[in-house]
Amino acid sequence: MNKSILPVLVFLFGLSGGISKARPVTNDFGITQQGDDQMKWFKDAKFGMFIHWGLYTVPAKGEWLMGKTGMPPKQYRKYAYDQGDGDYFDAKNYDPAAWAKIAKDSGMKYMCLTARHHDGFALFDSHFTNAFTSVQTLHRDLYAKYVKACRAAGLRVGLYFSPIDWRYPGYFDVWGTNCLPNSWHYQTDPAHKENARIMKEEVYEQVRMLFKNYGPFDYIFWDGGWLGQKGSDRDAAFFWEPGKYLDPNNPWPVDAKYRDVDESGRPLGLMGIARKYSPNVICDNRSGWIGDFAVNEGNNPVTGPIRPYYWEKCMNLNKSSWGYNSRQYLETYDEIVATLVNCVVRNGNLLLNFGPDQHGVIPPSHAALTRRVGAWLEIVGDSIYGTRGGPWNPVDGRYGFTFKSGKYFVHLLSGYEGTEFTTPAISEKVMGCRDLFTGGKLNYTVNAGGALHITGLNRMAHPADTVVMITVRKSS
Repeated sequence: MNKSILPVLVFLFGLSGGISKARPVTNDFGITQQGDDQMKWFKDAKFGMFIHWGLYTVPAKGEWLMGKTGMPPKQYRKYAYDQGDGDYFDAKNYDPAAWAKIAKDSGMKYMCLTARHHDGFALFDSHFTNAFTSVQTLHRDLYAKYVKACRAAGLRVGLYFSPIDWRYPGYFDVWGTNCLPNSWHYQTDPAHKENARIMKEEVYEQVRMLFKNYGPFDYIFWDGGWLGQKGSDRDAAFFWEPGKYLDPNNPWPVDAKYRDVDESGRPLGLMGIARKYSPNVICDNRSGWIGDFAVNEGNNPVTGPIRPYYWEKCMNLNKSSWGYNSRQYLETYDEIVATLVNCVVRNGNLLLNFGPDQHGVIPPSHAALTRRVGAWLEIVGDSIYGTRGGPWNPVDGRYGFTFKSGKYFVHLLSGYEGTEFTTPAISEKVMGCRDLFTGGKLNYTVNAGGALHITGLNRMAHPADTVVMITVRKSS
């Protein structure tokens, strides 16, 4: 989480009484956050598929191998070509329609694939001089097939793009006067300032290429706006220029042939390009621009009260790494369900990451695991999709609530003990109460204050989350 800009992201929803109020939007660097109408699909979707896929699948030790070991770019490039042993990034079984099928079977509503990670290898076409792409190595535009498969499956299309590029020494020394520590042992060099400018220029050419030729996109996951892997994304905004326009006096100018412009001919910044071609796109807060939603990364538990802003947790299915890893350390079914519920009751989404292998295959064990989640969502999805967290705060590890028009849902997690539960006061007239998973009616009484006391709960039918649905008379 980029804590330096989180306070700016707090936009209250007004949950009292189950009525949402329009949240204020902020204009930052000339770009205004999307309003509630554009954010609605995201808030309703709840669950998405993240995919990290690239050259790092060949050594199968995670997507940060090059960065952690200081592997020279020339050596890393070998993973893109057959060295005579057939062990390279061949994508021979790549079928994004199969990925989309797994996403849909798992109850996911949107997908997001890494177009380019920190190693600079792109899955799409790029005409930049120093570009390194699948079109060059495999003569295949892998990203175009992904976008087509998403749309064919009726899934929202997400784009992941990292401006970081470990191939450039200038990434660690943008001024050429103070090289930051790095795995390659680069030292301060005045030539690095120009090297950094060229790196930035490649980013602009590729962002323009993606949004102009592959969009419109619904969702952007920018990743790694920070420079030299230090500080925050916001700290590096002076370099990347993530807002609407480029500054003509910026020390790292982008050549005219790699820029995009608005109707007046004024050069656009990164979000300016994004919104020009995808006006309804929503994006995270990891480019230096404020973002439409905040990101919580990692497999740590989700705790605390309802979060009064748009947010999403991204988490690994295989805890070992985001990219394919020969070490398999998977989240369990119960852990995935608990994380999804803990996000939703706090008004958030879960973006669950998969790491296909070098051939483009999502391991069958991974797909089988998330399909179990999808089968559960087929039954209890009314308590997840299209809901809002609340209207009462959750209790960590024990229970939480969601609601929509005419319905309240109680999510009793594995940490809740007992077969009875009492809700906070409900102002509407209660019409019924049932176990959403089993379909069985539940006995209840309503006390003088409006609290519902429910008895006879079956905690064994689905211990990870027992979902109680309370129907009420809708307000006229």
